[in-house]
Amino acid sequence: MRQEEEWFARAALLLQHHRPVDAAQLAMRRLQQEPYDVQAHLTLTEALLRQRRLSEALEMSRTTIALAPEEPSAFFLLAQVQHLLSRYLAADEAIIQALRLRPDMVRYYALRSQILWFAGLYAAAIEVAYAGLSLEPQHAGNLLWLGMGLNKLHDYTTADAVFTQLLVLAPSTAIVRLNVGSALLERHQATAALPHLREALRLDPTLQVAQRLLQQATRDTRWWRRPIVWATAQKQEIQHQWQAPHLRSKLWAVCLTLGCCLLLLPLAGAWLLSAVLDWRYQQQQRAPTPTDAWFYGGLIWGGVTIASAALLPASLPVVWTLVGGGLIFPLRNAWRRFREGDKRLPLGFLLLLSPGGNALLMLYDFWQNPDPATESRGFLAIFGLFLLIYQLFRPAKPYAPQQE
Repeated sequence: MRQEEEWFARAALLLQHHRPVDAAQLAMRRLQQEPYDVQAHLTLTEALLRQRRLSEALEMSRTTIALAPEEPSAFFLLAQVQHLLSRYLAADEAIIQALRLRPDMVRYYALRSQILWFAGLYAAAIEVAYAGLSLEPQHAGNLLWLGMGLNKLHDYTTADAVFTQLLVLAPSTAIVRLNVGSALLERHQATAALPHLREALRLDPTLQVAQRLLQQATRDTRWWRRPIVWATAQKQEIQHQWQAPHLRSKLWAVCLTLGCCLLLLPLAGAWLLSAVLDWRYQQQQRAPTPTDAWFYGGLIWGGVTIASAALLPASLPVVWTLVGGGLIFPLRNAWRRFREGDKRLPLGFLLLLSPGGNALLMLYDFWQNPDPATESRGFLAIFGLFLLIYQLFRPAKPYAPQQE
């Protein structure tokens, strides 16, 4: 009896220290002495599983079940093997058998939740994870797959709370860091995912999935990729919010609303713009000339700036371009006044410089923030609005009629 306990302790120590080859050899030597030792069969199955010798592990787990059909660990190992072989239905059947024999084993619930998550049954995975957490509220495995399931169902607030609790319980677990980073990257929050993926690789440099996701997250943080990432995120959000049974009616309502906007808004905008232009031309007492291209250019630039702040993810090159281009219009006006003898810096230039400078400053300071455009977008929109106001209502110099 003592010899059997020593053998079991040694095998468990080898597996704990990530030496599955030595554990497999030890288990095979034990089976030569005791061919019907269930624990030796279980140890050999787990050792083969950790070596990713899945076909051998599958055969050994079935042999163990035939030898001990009431052993829950045998069904647990069989479920793990079937899961790695992507046979999710067979894996779920095996883990259900394990739970039937040992309904108090919390890690069995975590494995079943994981299997259901990979099978795409996210609501069922969440339900199983909650069942496991009812037995042990601080179990890391059930918390992990609960958070992953909530993330898939776009319940980001609850998922973030679960991930926060999980990182407190297991801050130095590579798999936890990998899955949290993967979940954040799936939401297109590449900047927030980067530290988790880097930590996962530091804890376990053999994680090839973490290396691939880290490369993707690094690529998605570049400014030229952000519009694509933003568009993809919006597409996924629409696909999630608009379920198939109601898609047709929602599409009809959206098309009707857009149609009305396309008809009414341009008419209203054209009426307002014509009124402002008539007022300006009455001030100048002349008809439009080709030099008014700067006036129309400023209006278009202000509109593009406001639209970019509202629709596009801000980046330093985009903000530099919009602010620098917008400042050209008041600077040109100031230069023309300077040549005519008015050496005062126009107030419009100072009004534009303030929000433009703040937009650049805020975006630079919050460059490492998961949402760096929030503060910068507001200032960029104010900059575009001030540019429109400046172009429309700047003092118009009366036109001097030509002398005969």
